[in-house]
Amino acid sequence: MKKKSLALLMAVVMLFGVTVGGTIAWLIAESEEVTNTFTVGKISIDLQEPEWVPPTEIVPQQEFKKDPQIKNDGLNDAFVFLKVTVPYDNVVTANEDGSKNDAKDTELFTYDVKEGWTELVSKQVKDSNAKTITHLYAYTGGQPSTMESLAVNASTPKLFDYVRFANIVEDQQIEAATLNIVVDAFAIQTTNLNDGKTTFDGDNSDGTVTPMEVWSILEKQSPSLEVSANEEIHTDIKK
Repeated sequence: MKKKSLALLMAVVMLFGVTVGGTIAWLIAESEEVTNTFTVGKISIDLQEPEWVPPTEIVPQQEFKKDPQIKNDGLNDAFVFLKVTVPYDNVVTANEDGSKNDAKDTELFTYDVKEGWTELVSKQVKDSNAKTITHLYAYTGGQPSTMESLAVNASTPKLFDYVRFANIVEDQQIEAATLNIVVDAFAIQTTNLNDGKTTFDGDNSDGTVTPMEVWSILEKQSPSLEVSANEEIHTDIKK
């Protein structure tokens, strides 16, 4: 009888030991740590003019190659804009048949805007002191009312291919002048722009996409998102 009791006691002790050992092992197995690593994005653009060759001198009606475009060399997709500032003057111009027009404020350089770009006409600025007119263009792809996202490592279409000098009549104090065409490029992230959320929903594609709304946000941001090219062009007005 004593042997049976001793055996039963040892069995209980062994069972308790296994239970305690199992409990300790289970607690250790559940001791884990999770670390989340995030990489912050970057918006960066490169203003390019692959075929730009500065003319030494230009004459009325001369066309020359100039082809501004933007490459996205950042880490994130971007909405992009180009701003073109050209000089103007109050001048007499000539028609194709040689007849003259009355003097009026005339942009001295003109160009044909390519498909995929939309001018924000209300943002056109005429500076009477500097004698310049500034045009703002949004990259909109096939829908003028909606910004087109420029993917990483992708380039926009050219804004234009050629620039043409106005048909200026001589002896108007523009001979041998140095004129400037200034091109500025701007970029901003495509996601979560002014989405107006008060609660989180995980949707990153429901922000602002119209050109005017996007520009109104971008123009308040850091000028570090801007790159520019200021081209000097020398005139030689001869008829």
